[in-house]
Amino acid sequence: MKIEFLGPVYPISQEAVNAFTDILNLLLSSENIMEFNIRLLQKDKANKLSAYYIWSFSDFTFSLWQRTAYRSDKCFNHKLLELQFVTLVCQDRKRAEIITH
Repeated sequence: MKIEFLGPVYPISQEAVNAFTDILNLLLSSENIMEFNIRLLQKDKANKLSAYYIWSFSDFTFSLWQRTAYRSDKCFNHKLLELQFVTLVCQDRKRAEIITH
């Protein structure tokens, strides 16, 4: 699986860093996009993830943005990551390749 980070995660708090790690772990451990979506919503029942991040499932792509502060309506100008749905079911998904910019 190839995950391309489009910008940095800003350490606005330790909880924001932990939330990003939780999202990434859910992504890496899910078998498909449906499972990822379900697990993401289950993990976010107390809004601990969505308080720091906004995500989108559109055009067969998962996108993630970081909020500028806890529960802020504003996000940083760049996406953190973008992942095509097909990436979660590709043959080589066991070998994660992480690219940073």
